[in-house]
Order: sequence, then C-alpha cells, then structure tokens
Amino acid sequence: MNDIKLLGRLTAAPELKKSQAGHTYTWFTVAVPRKNDKQEADFIRCVAFGKLATAMEKYCVKGRQVLVQGRLQVSQSTDQKTQETKYHHTVVAHAANFLHDPKFSAASAEAPF
Repeated sequence: MNDIKLLGRLTAAPELKKSQAGHTYTWFTVAVPRKNDKQEADFIRCVAFGKLATAMEKYCVKGRQVLVQGRLQVSQSTDQKTQETKYHHTVVAHAANFLHDPKFSAASAEAPF
C-alpha cells in the first residue's frame, strides 16, 4: 500500500496553475519537523490537482500548518552529459486538512476534500 501522511507547515503559498489540457494543479512544499530533533525538518515536495489545488491556493499561505494525505511517486531522469540517474520524490496529494493559520489564532478549518 502506498499511503503517506505529512504534518507540517507550508514553505510558501501554493500557486494555482493550468496544464495544457486545462486541468488545475498546484505545487507546494511541506516542512515536516523530525521526530527526534525539532530543530531539523525535511522539505517534502507535493502536488495537488482539481478542487484540492483550488482550495489550497485559496486558503493556504506560507507558514500554514497542513495535514496532507496522498501517495509517494518516484520518477527518474538521466543527465545527458554525465549519464547520472537522478530520482525525484513527490507526494501526490488526494486530501488535506488546513490547520493552524499564522494570520489567525482561531480554530482550525478542514477542507472537504
């Protein structure tokens, strides 16, 4: 089973984009603190599509805490000059809960996606 959950803060506000086919999507990065050392974090690249992408662009800002659920996707590319293979890890989000917003101290809001 390929299922992943990330709890962390957005490193930047998601920006909505459209593919050539007209589908909406957004790339975003979640800073996830490490369990044993809260001073260190892993920066995980994520992508969301459709209604979730639209909601993330509308309700999320830099620093907002989110719980992202999705699957891990690994792709590879080869550098033509050095023939070095590079692996790219991305979380394809299918759901997100929007938690603490740094602009407000009010209760959390959950996205219905």
